Formats: sequence, structure tokens, C-alpha cells
Amino acid sequence: MNPDFLLIGESDPNSGAMLESLYHLVCENRPALARMNFVNAEIAKLAVNTYITTKISFANMLARICEHIPKSNVDVVTKAIGLDSRIGGKYLKGAISYGGPCFPRDNLALRFLAREIGAPADIAEVTHNFNRAQVAWLADLVQQNAAPGETIGILGLTYKPDTDVVEQAAGILLAQELAGRGVAVAVFDPAGARSSCVPLGEQVRFTATSRECIAASGVVVLATPWPEFAKLPVIDWARHSPPRTVVDCWRVLPHLATADGVRYISLGTGGAARSADEVAVAASKGN
Repeated sequence: MNPDFLLIGESDPNSGAMLESLYHLVCENRPALARMNFVNAEIAKLAVNTYITTKISFANMLARICEHIPKSNVDVVTKAIGLDSRIGGKYLKGAISYGGPCFPRDNLALRFLAREIGAPADIAEVTHNFNRAQVAWLADLVQQNAAPGETIGILGLTYKPDTDVVEQAAGILLAQELAGRGVAVAVFDPAGARSSCVPLGEQVRFTATSRECIAASGVVVLATPWPEFAKLPVIDWARHSPPRTVVDCWRVLPHLATADGVRYISLGTGGAARSADEVAVAASKGN
């Protein structure tokens, strides 16, 4: 109802004008509008989402860099560079892989089109590969911080909050990756993603509540920033001897950083990317 802009592919000016007038009746704002032939409209449509996936992946790259540098915070960095009008702050949130029905599809579609006509599409190619690699990277990080045989909890299976769409969502892909490695996984999503019919295997247990998912898990990954997860009291997260590890992919649980019974890992901040050996040493020291 409030689009950034309207992109209209038209067979003739009269058809385009009719569609433009229709959208002006429907939209609550007065968005910018671009009218063009079908060929240019299709290229533009694919280009918009491919550019956004590139921007998301750039922010995710910055997050991975910040995790290795003490005192760094990707939110501080992206907020600063987003002030540049040539960049802007939208979709500049370093976290984990993008998903949904549009971004992965259109990125691959532009790459396929370029290959078919013999044109280079290296940026689309690298963006797609980088995005998929984030899932395996996160699975590695989670396993490094889990005791042998420990259940991994995943909060959020939809590709973003306030939707029931799970297509190519990070939580779903992470559950599949861990289950494929033989890891026991517990999952919960407020939208009831059990009905998604996404094959997750016998290693994955659907829980009825977020509290049940957390209680069943030694390591909990907040994969989708549903607001209700941030409202859970500290007591729901805490576990003593040993403390429960919480991997906050979106940095929405900062209050857990000082909570007793919680070992808090905030992705995109300095110190998040500790090796398994460092984790073991810290655990032996009670940190």
C-alpha cells in the first residue's frame, strides 16, 4: 500500500496509463513511478532485488569482519556508512543469510539470464554463493559452542517476522544443515511453521512454545527477530552448570550479555567468532 516506487511494464502507452491510474487509486502514498517496455521492466525487476541482496550480503560481510575485531560493532559501522546518500541505511543490517520467495529467486534469475546471453554476472554469482555459505558458517559456529550430543534450539523459521513464509529462510536452512550433520534440533516459530511442509527430518523436534524450545536446548539460536523473543524474561534463557549459550544473530537480546546462567554470543560484534578451543578455555575459567 506504500511502495517505494512503481515499476510498470507496458505493451503500449494507453495500457501503461491505465495501470498507473489504477495504482494511484490503490496506493496510500504517491510513489515514484517508472514506465517502460516489457524487456526493460523485467531487467529492472530482477536488478532491484539483486542489488538489495548484494547490499544485505555486504552488511553480513561487515558483520563477519567485526566478529574478529575487539570493540567493534557492525550496527555502529553500518549506521555510519548509511548516512552517506550514495549508500543509505535500508537493508544495511549485518546478520545472517537472506531468504524469502523473491530475493534468492531474482538473484539466480539475473545470473541465469546473464549466462544465457554470454554476459558477466560475477556480482550476482558471488552474492548467491556468499549467502548460502552463511548457513554452513553459522552451523559450524553453533557446533563449536555446543557440548557433544547437546540439542540445538532455533527460534524463528520464517524469513522475517510477521509472516508465515519459510522459503529459503535462515532458520529452516540451519535446521536442515544441523540435522544433516546428525545434530538434534528443537525449533519454534510464532507463525506455526510446522505447516510449511519443508522437510526437516526426524532430527528436528517442533516445540509448542519458545520456552519449551529454549528449555530443551543447550545452545539457542535466535534466527528470526520476532518481537516476542526479545520480551522473554531472563529466567527463561538461564541455565546453570553449565550456562546456556544464546547466539543472537540480530542483536536484539543485549540484556542477556550480563545475565547469570547465559553465555551470550552477539553476532556482528567483537569477540563473537571465538574458536572451539577458546570456548573450552573460557568454560574452564567460568567465563
